[in-house]
Amino acid sequence: MTFLSRVIRSFYGSPMEEPGRLTLAVRTVGPAGRPPSDPAVWLSAVHGATAKAARSRTARELLAGALDAAAPLLGDLGGALLLLDASGRYLFLVASQGLPADVALPMEAIGIDEELSVTDAVRKACPVWLNSFAQRQTRYPGLVDRLPVDLVTGALPLIDNDTVIGVLTVLRQHETGFSPVERAFLRCLADHAGPALAALTGRQLDHGGPEDEDVAADASGTMELGTFVWHLDTGVVEGDDALARLHGLAPRSDPPLTLEEFLSQVPATDLPALRQSLGHIAQRCADYQVRYRAYDATGRLRTLEARGRAHPAADGHPMKMDGLVADITVACDRQQLNQRLLSSQAEQSGRLRDLAAHLVSAASLDDVANATGTALRAFGADGLLVVDTERDRLRVIASWGYGPAEETATEGFPLHASTPFRDALLQGTPTFAGSLREGLAGYPSLVDFAHATKRQSWAVLPLPTAQDGRAACLIGFSAPHEFAPAERSLLTVVAALLAQAMDRARIHDREHRRAVELQQGMLPRALPELRNTTVHTHYRPAAEGAAVGGDWYDAWYTPSGELALVVGDVQGHSTAAAAVMGRLRTAVRAYSAEGHSPADVLHRTNALLTQSSTDPDYDLFATCVIAHLDTATGRLSLCRAGHPQPLHAGPGKQPAVLPVDGGLPLGIEPDAVFPTTTVTLAPGSHLLLYTDGLVERPGLDLDTGTRQLLTVFGSGLRSVPESALLAHIEQVCLPAPVPGDADDIAALYLRWQGPCP
Repeated sequence: MTFLSRVIRSFYGSPMEEPGRLTLAVRTVGPAGRPPSDPAVWLSAVHGATAKAARSRTARELLAGALDAAAPLLGDLGGALLLLDASGRYLFLVASQGLPADVALPMEAIGIDEELSVTDAVRKACPVWLNSFAQRQTRYPGLVDRLPVDLVTGALPLIDNDTVIGVLTVLRQHETGFSPVERAFLRCLADHAGPALAALTGRQLDHGGPEDEDVAADASGTMELGTFVWHLDTGVVEGDDALARLHGLAPRSDPPLTLEEFLSQVPATDLPALRQSLGHIAQRCADYQVRYRAYDATGRLRTLEARGRAHPAADGHPMKMDGLVADITVACDRQQLNQRLLSSQAEQSGRLRDLAAHLVSAASLDDVANATGTALRAFGADGLLVVDTERDRLRVIASWGYGPAEETATEGFPLHASTPFRDALLQGTPTFAGSLREGLAGYPSLVDFAHATKRQSWAVLPLPTAQDGRAACLIGFSAPHEFAPAERSLLTVVAALLAQAMDRARIHDREHRRAVELQQGMLPRALPELRNTTVHTHYRPAAEGAAVGGDWYDAWYTPSGELALVVGDVQGHSTAAAAVMGRLRTAVRAYSAEGHSPADVLHRTNALLTQSSTDPDYDLFATCVIAHLDTATGRLSLCRAGHPQPLHAGPGKQPAVLPVDGGLPLGIEPDAVFPTTTVTLAPGSHLLLYTDGLVERPGLDLDTGTRQLLTVFGSGLRSVPESALLAHIEQVCLPAPVPGDADDIAALYLRWQGPCP
């Protein structure tokens, strides 16, 4: 067993002490066997894993934290952490979880020259994914006998300060390989695990017992060790030259040092605690370990650690102490640096959780770009371009922080020109340029682009969309920016989530556009025109979802010459709701054309809807208000089926609710009765019929919404042209951006001027 192997076993324990929890027979991979699509789940898991990595005290805890974070998203995983030895010739297993003994045992010591996925990941400093037994058989025949047939695996290099220090390998029993989002997520975990594992190796002396000089030196990272003997009866400290140098003292052996001289370079603030520790050690014979600080010969404050044993005299009391003093300043500084790095990464992950909520509700590509760009401020970014291709040229499909001129500069590149866009779009290769000089060195053709966009650094990442993979994003920075490995991984995760959100937005945009066209195609293209009556209508589809809604309006002449007005609302947003809406609109018009009164029209329409019901669980109901206006006299007859009350305003008066007796919504009770309310309008009167989306939504009850509508309707009558009145009402009652939970809106406004002269 090599000295490094002893260090690993001393400070981490035997990797096989914990049997693990995975049986490799469970096939649980997110809901319905698919990874979750909600960005909040992935970003929350990254945040949790980062926090656990920062708190880990052993490699086993570090591995468990990473696998526990991944389990709810990727299903149960087995995994292992392997550390590269100082010679760079061997990988040693330092922690495993969920692996059967016949899988884990061959990993305990692996020669770096072996043809395996874990060694390839270290040698090439890039992940290796094996998605099938056939891939293992072709690429790594040595793995065929080591792993079960139906395993998919990933080997991800662990990198600290641009140096590969080991590998994280994950195994899952599943019929498909890791998806692009899963791979990005696992790379993020590995990029956090690298610095965390490096920090653990720097502080592992906190947990072990005394070791030989070589082991202590390797574990602590010191360049030299000092030896000493402290005679308790005389207070004399004997030590070698290295000990003197570590304590900022001139090398000497005669006369020997006193304890006070030995401690003379310890800061006064540290002396009380150190003296107390030495006092406790001098009272019993045992192994000990003390950490303290001292100034070296250059005046620099160093962190030292003394380890050794107190030996007894004949009477059993401690007589002398001997041991080693190691300079662990580098290890401690490195640990603090990595802790700060991990804390910064945790903060970034936490701030990115805001992105998740916005991406879930983003309904268009612009919404997606704005939400992503806002979250990218956590990295210091101030620009985002999303591009795809059209006729072998770049096309900007969404942007944040860039103006039209900058978008035009981007679209000037042919697809096959030497740019990072080409590499991302055609090869799936990301590019990170930390400075303008670095970016232009790799891509000289970007000179004019860099001048136009005024960015000093950028990251260009492929977006694995479900369309054809031909999309990419550029994240721009106005100042030079160093992309740490963990940050690159986080940006890769953001790009994967951005791609998912883009797919949803594209589908939403396309289907919603078709739905709105279908919905509006069902509405009347023209309304009746009268010299003494003005009618205006307004329709706005729901902000969320691509399904067709059930709101409608209509106006026509009855056989008796009256003007018929109707506004209705079918329950829900679906193709079924649209179909019911179309049937009801046709039925209402048909019954009216037969000369029926408003009450009879609703009665017959209700009978038609209830008689056609076949399954109570899927039946839909509808609300409706219908009015017949005699434009010669102003006589208005109204009937209401579960619909909001109309609003009425007399000439020069404030609007008020027009009380109209009502019956049940259509489609509930076959024998429902719909009473008629008759009023006579004064010349110059105003009437507003509308659906409940204008007055009722989460956080706004019906009474409050109706009062608000009355106020807005009244102010609009005084200040807004009639043709713009309904749009004004919507804008004030539902200011942009339209809430995601907003309903459809249909409204009809009528002004009766009086009898024709």
